Amino acid sequence: MQPVKLTSTNCCSFCGATSYHRVVARDAAGVMRYAERLRCMGCTREFPSLNAWRGTRPEVDATPAATP
Repeated sequence: MQPVKLTSTNCCSFCGATSYHRVVARDAAGVMRYAERLRCMGCTREFPSLNAWRGTRPEVDATPAATP
């Protein structure tokens, strides 16, 4: 029986990094403000939301499946 590998659900869906920061950009008036986008600290990809950064990962069941 192989051990079950549990992964954090609070990580980048592309690189697995566990941190991000909000993008700072100029608004229409030229003032620097936080944008709605997030940038991964690992792969530097930008995401529109936290759920997009996390991506869709399948749920991991920590109990082994019963075999017939």
